[in-house]
Amino acid sequence: MECPNCGKTDNEVIDSRLIQDGIAIRRRRQCLICSTRFSTYEAAEERLLPFLIRKKARNGAAIKDLKKILSKLLSEETKRHRKVQAAKEAKKKARERKAAKRKEKSLMMTETVLKIVKRHKMGIDISKLKDKTDFDAKKIHKIVFELKKEGKIKSPHKGFYVKA
Repeated sequence: MECPNCGKTDNEVIDSRLIQDGIAIRRRRQCLICSTRFSTYEAAEERLLPFLIRKKARNGAAIKDLKKILSKLLSEETKRHRKVQAAKEAKKKARERKAAKRKEKSLMMTETVLKIVKRHKMGIDISKLKDKTDFDAKKIHKIVFELKKEGKIKSPHKGFYVKA
């Protein structure tokens, strides 16, 4: 650790304490050069598992153990990644299904309004469309706007619609 006062790395630990329910360690340090005291905080990454490597291993046993541990960690991470990807795909498909249902329902509502307008040779207004379909006025206005834009109906005068 560098001293915040002089920048030298010669320091000693005076006191160590666990904080945050044992997740992190607070260390009080003192610089051996300028005698400044400062605190450092150390925390382990949550997903790393602690393990012990034997100092006097024979025939590379410690390295083999380490390789086993690392391969196990990697396979677990790969499994976790696949589960996350599968969940994302399932959510995406569900959203697409909902969008398709909304579009289908909207098309049915549009067809309903168009059929009613076609049946009335002399034309029909919004209030009568509302009574016949039980749709709210806002939805009917939106449907009528789309039908006019597509050229399927026309409006000889405001609020009155006939087949185009």
